[in-house]
Amino acid sequence: MIEQPKLFLSSQARLAFVLIAFAMLLPGSLALKAQVALTPFSADEIHTSGKRTMQSKVYSSGNAFRVEMQMGGRSSVTIMRFDQQIYWVLMPDQKMYMEMPWRGLAEMASNMKGSTVQKESLGFEQVGSYHCEKSRVHSTFNGKSYVTIEWAAKELNGFVVKKQDENATWTIEFQNIHLGPQDPTLFEIPAGYQKVAMPGMSTPQQ
Repeated sequence: MIEQPKLFLSSQARLAFVLIAFAMLLPGSLALKAQVALTPFSADEIHTSGKRTMQSKVYSSGNAFRVEMQMGGRSSVTIMRFDQQIYWVLMPDQKMYMEMPWRGLAEMASNMKGSTVQKESLGFEQVGSYHCEKSRVHSTFNGKSYVTIEWAAKELNGFVVKKQDENATWTIEFQNIHLGPQDPTLFEIPAGYQKVAMPGMSTPQQ
């Protein structure tokens, strides 16, 4: 194998950990809905955590989620396959990808049907061009409780266009939202990509 990707993989590993940290916020947000059929949609996503803001393009199917973003001048794609309990980090510039188990979400998914969700209305607020009902959402599953604040757009039949944790330490907002089925190929590894291991990790066996 050529030597150049080694340096890129080190930066890609750092990116993967950033994406993992981002995705671990999903238990308070998207992960709560992963086993009750995510609404198919595409959107621009603004994710804020503390003073850090990340922008990405996201796509959702009923059982998968795709995140496209730029970091360090390079493109990266993360595909979370809730149905297979894995996720892939794709490196389009190198035509490579890493595969890792999604243990946290798999554990949650097994208990999702037994979850309980309670909503407390906090009135109505405008988010961008949308008239939204704001709610405090209490979700409990697998012995753990989560609280999020959500803004559901009337114009989108209750689709949540913004959410944050109760203390506003992180916020996710969707813009340029397009509801509807997405191309299934968005949630698959493109032909011609080579599988590589994250530095310090062995390549998962097929």
